[in-house]
Amino acid sequence: MLYDSQRELSEFELFIEEDVEKFATIYYDPKATQDQLHAVLTPIKERYEEAEEQEQADFRKALNNYIRLYAFLSQIITFVDTELEKLYHFARHLLRKLPIKRHHLPIEVQQNIDLQSYRLQQTAQGKLVLERGNKEIPPMQTKERTLLAPDELEPLSKIIADLNTLFGTDFNEEDKVCILAIEERILQRDDLKDSMRVNSPENARLTFNLVVSDVLQSMVDTHFKFYKHVTDDKAFAERFLTWLFERYQQRAG
Repeated sequence: MLYDSQRELSEFELFIEEDVEKFATIYYDPKATQDQLHAVLTPIKERYEEAEEQEQADFRKALNNYIRLYAFLSQIITFVDTELEKLYHFARHLLRKLPIKRHHLPIEVQQNIDLQSYRLQQTAQGKLVLERGNKEIPPMQTKERTLLAPDELEPLSKIIADLNTLFGTDFNEEDKVCILAIEERILQRDDLKDSMRVNSPENARLTFNLVVSDVLQSMVDTHFKFYKHVTDDKAFAERFLTWLFERYQQRAG
């Protein structure tokens, strides 16, 4: 299936193998910058913009299918064909760069709502009467999750220090902000909550890794150094994801 998806992407003729190789050379260079990566993707974006709207939609779907299939399978098996991994990183970055034309609601939204069944209807009228005087406003209560007290979670600063010691990294307060942002985003993912509720921890971990991958991808522009370290160093990624998963189980449990 993955090779079929790879072949489907090549049939659009919006990029060639040399484009993927050039991107990979820069991506795996420790001194690479985002500007260099964007320079490789820009010509492909321009060819995409010249294509028919239906072809654009089909290409985006094919890119997304390849990305999700590779990300899922990579949690189960180890790939020998390095070309598949190069295309995976290439496709992820390219997908984020391609513009989307929104002339109507996305298909997935249309499938879940029926606008013909909705109408505006007045059910009551009147005035709202406010009580006079000064009163304290009670704080909003959090829903659907219980936050543990700070001393129940391992301090984030200690985790960063441990990672720096084990892997020779130089993560700092800026990276601490990045990790906190990742945690907050995954706590809000309903698909992950559902997976945790119905699956064993081992199977839920597969979903967790995919969700974290999606979140990291959405933060690549603002936290490129941290993102690249997680995606390039498998030993570091395994240690970091295991620690993050344990914290998620504590906070969402």
